Amino acid sequence: MTLLRRLFGTALFASLAFAALPATGEVVDRILVHVNARIVTQSQLDERTAVALREAPPGLELARRDEVRKAALRELVNEALLEDRARELDIVATDAEVEEQVKRLKDQNKVTSDEDFRKALEASGLTPEKLHDQLKRSTTIQRVVGREVNSKVDLSDDALRLAYEREKETWAIPEKVRVAEVLVNPGPGAEEKAREAATVAKSGAKFEDVVIRFSDGPTRSKGGDMGTVGKGELAAALDAVAFSLPTGSVSDPIETRSGWHVLKVVEKLPATFRPYSEVKADILKKEQETQFQKKLAEHLEKLERDAVIKVSAEASAYYQPPVAAAPPLENQAPALPGMPVPSRGRMRDGGRFEITPTVGYRFGGTASTSYSTFIESVEVPPALSFGMTLEYALSPRATLEFIWSHQDTELKLNYRQTPPAGYSERLTHLNVDTFQIGGLWQFGTYGDSFRPYLDFLLGVSILTPAPQFSTLTRFSGSVGGGAKYYVSEKVGLRLGLRFMPVYLNSSSSGYGYCDPWYGCYTYYNSNYLNQFDAYTGLTFRF
Repeated sequence: MTLLRRLFGTALFASLAFAALPATGEVVDRILVHVNARIVTQSQLDERTAVALREAPPGLELARRDEVRKAALRELVNEALLEDRARELDIVATDAEVEEQVKRLKDQNKVTSDEDFRKALEASGLTPEKLHDQLKRSTTIQRVVGREVNSKVDLSDDALRLAYEREKETWAIPEKVRVAEVLVNPGPGAEEKAREAATVAKSGAKFEDVVIRFSDGPTRSKGGDMGTVGKGELAAALDAVAFSLPTGSVSDPIETRSGWHVLKVVEKLPATFRPYSEVKADILKKEQETQFQKKLAEHLEKLERDAVIKVSAEASAYYQPPVAAAPPLENQAPALPGMPVPSRGRMRDGGRFEITPTVGYRFGGTASTSYSTFIESVEVPPALSFGMTLEYALSPRATLEFIWSHQDTELKLNYRQTPPAGYSERLTHLNVDTFQIGGLWQFGTYGDSFRPYLDFLLGVSILTPAPQFSTLTRFSGSVGGGAKYYVSEKVGLRLGLRFMPVYLNSSSSGYGYCDPWYGCYTYYNSNYLNQFDAYTGLTFRF
């Protein structure tokens, strides 16, 4: 029994004679496999194996029975992976959806009353409540697969045309030939009669007249027309001649068990291919199944690779996860089916680094708001920025973030009066280097290609003017947000905006500048340097 057959559609319940669940009552069960927070138990494996063996040929040898058991355990693990993914995506089938499936099930089996339905379920060891749970579980898994697998199946016209070209030989139409014949029944003088017919036909006589005059065959009334035939449809001797002669040619007499034949090649149809429009429906059906199977396998492989899976000693002979994330479970005390199991080890999406080189544009910023007779303020004009962001995922959504951002700008004077000749607005060159660490919260889940986020960071900013001025190191923060778009599992694009205030605390800075015209001036004379940084970058996952 395939995974697809157990997961998709109501085909699983097309008949009321489906597999029974474990009997009612308290059953102490053994856990075979932990799949994140879900479990696969001994009774589940036994029931699934029993169903598969009932469908297998009788007298299956022991080795084949082991293969059936391995396949059954793999199915259960895959279903647990998909159910766990449904929990992450907050997907669950509604009661209304389940009731609709129950109604269809009754209609398919022509059950008209609830009492008859209950009796039919009891015959298979089920109750309406258990059936409801089964359908809810199956429908939930279908919705996960529909969202994450079906959505990636490309059945566009371009994709189907590529499949048509890729497998064009599948639609090949072999060479064919249309022939007419004179058939002379075997007997004395038959060969001479056939030769005379061939001579007359080759001399230019109308072939239909030659047929009427000489042929004894069943095609005589049709002017000898045998129709269009492909290679191998005629007797070997006739086939070789028919496909070797050019159109319009008449053959020499050919002997077969039926008598003597004289053939005329009426028309040759070269080998070709069935047109795309004619086979599109067949390609669609095949691609739908082929691509779905491939995408489903890839998705399950990814879920399995990212999951925390622990296998008991009893089950290790039937299933091994791709990477041994932890040693097998030791023999443990029995547990009830469905009991939640604490997840140990790293979180599913934890342990992943991201590095994003960034480039941006920093704008807004006043370094000094106090004024004098000549100067109103000292400002930091907008300028490009660049830097680096490092992240470490602590959970599917929470990330530890470190940033370094550099701005190459200047301190610019905003004059109250027109300065004398030789004075410009530029006071000095300025570098602003910011180092901060904090947290980033991402919305959505790890497998999503588009993930908005918010972040908050604290650290220091180092303001470095030209050599004649003093460097200032001050406390700074950042708050902002943006979005990441992952083009693949390893590469993405990041776009964001941050508000980045720097606390200057000018009362203790004492940094200033004296000039013959406008006198002495403190160029950091504001409590905060407030700037915004719009940035983008290419994200690399490790």
